[in-house]
Amino acid sequence: MGKKNCGNRGVTLIEKWVRHLPETAVRNRREYIRSYFCGSREEQEKEVWRSLSEQWRKVFLAACVFLGVIFLAAGSEWLGAKDISIHRDRDGEELNRELNIDTGKEKESYDLIIHPKAYTEKEERKAFDKAKSYLKKHMKGDNPSLNEVKGRLHFPEQIPGNQVKISWDTGDLSLIDEAGNVFNEDLKEPVIIKVNTSLSYGEHREMIMTPVRLVPGQADKKGTKIDGIKKKLEQIEKENAGKDTFRIPSSINGSEITEADKGNGRLPALAAIGILCLVLLWYTEEERQKQKKAKAMKETMEEYPMIISRFVLLLGAGMTIQGAVHSIGSSFDRDHPKFVYRQFQQADKKIALGMSQAQALRELGSSIQLPCYKKLSVLLSQSLLRGTRDLLSRLEEEETEAFSERKETARRKGEEASTKLLMPMILMLIVILTLLMVPAFLSFS
Repeated sequence: MGKKNCGNRGVTLIEKWVRHLPETAVRNRREYIRSYFCGSREEQEKEVWRSLSEQWRKVFLAACVFLGVIFLAAGSEWLGAKDISIHRDRDGEELNRELNIDTGKEKESYDLIIHPKAYTEKEERKAFDKAKSYLKKHMKGDNPSLNEVKGRLHFPEQIPGNQVKISWDTGDLSLIDEAGNVFNEDLKEPVIIKVNTSLSYGEHREMIMTPVRLVPGQADKKGTKIDGIKKKLEQIEKENAGKDTFRIPSSINGSEITEADKGNGRLPALAAIGILCLVLLWYTEEERQKQKKAKAMKETMEEYPMIISRFVLLLGAGMTIQGAVHSIGSSFDRDHPKFVYRQFQQADKKIALGMSQAQALRELGSSIQLPCYKKLSVLLSQSLLRGTRDLLSRLEEEETEAFSERKETARRKGEEASTKLLMPMILMLIVILTLLMVPAFLSFS
């Protein structure tokens, strides 16, 4: 019983929402319904609100489904496995994996370089040359040159895209430490420091000595907590250099590590797709209503010559206009539920209930919404006021014109169909010529 009441409340809520739709949407739907729905004005109005409620109900249910998907996606990100699985490239290319670091006080994204597996001897030589070239270019950091060092030097432990490991020895940690931090605030004059760089890969090692001229300046800034986490991430990557797949913990030193392309990127994308689908769902129903209207109008237009012909036949046999309307309206049944015959049936019922024939015929023309039927309703209603002396001849003229228009429409459709068939016929001709000519050319060669 509770479920039933809940369902009724849901329907009532949807109907309330529908009542707040823009008047333009309601007016358009009313026009569509009137063009194909067979029923009285009250029944048409009920059908308008029923179709809008059904359309809104579909959109509402789809929205609930999409919200559920988004909540499940968000929950899986929050409750799912925390460790991050990393896969090395099997083709020997280095990869970048963007990670988000959250220390609680700071947030930063970091590109972790995933190196390929071991080098061959030739690749090893090339890697050392590349490392030396890189250090020569980037070791100075933001300083003008190594001959005038005031700020931090760039002392990487590994070159981007290179598996050669690097270690540093400055000889005097009070001036330059192994991380490249410079302590020159107490210097009175420039000092030459010999920086020893050790390049190693497996058993292969090379030493490089680089003189650095340190000049007086301000104290270097201390590295942040994020810098330490970056070094830890690089260390994890290097420790697993021989593995195709390895894992990065979700937390390092109390800081959260997440993949940049997960969670934050997925949920907005799901939301955007959901909104797009809801809009498409709504306009799909609008398009369906347009197609139903177009189909009803097409059928009604095709029946016009036959209806005019029946009027000429019935009135020529001495039947009254009301009798002709009744005869045409009686053609509406379950086997032939065409909109136009239902409208004649409704007009016959209105006359039987006491409405004047002229008014019923005028409403018949306005309900069908096609110029030819409005013209017919005007002819019939005027004949009731002015007499039926010229009605039969005017209907015969209208019959001739209607059948001529029907023939012209059929001819035009035939031309359109032949035009559509022209391209497939050309393609078939090309295929046949190809099948005939290719063997001939092959036999000549």
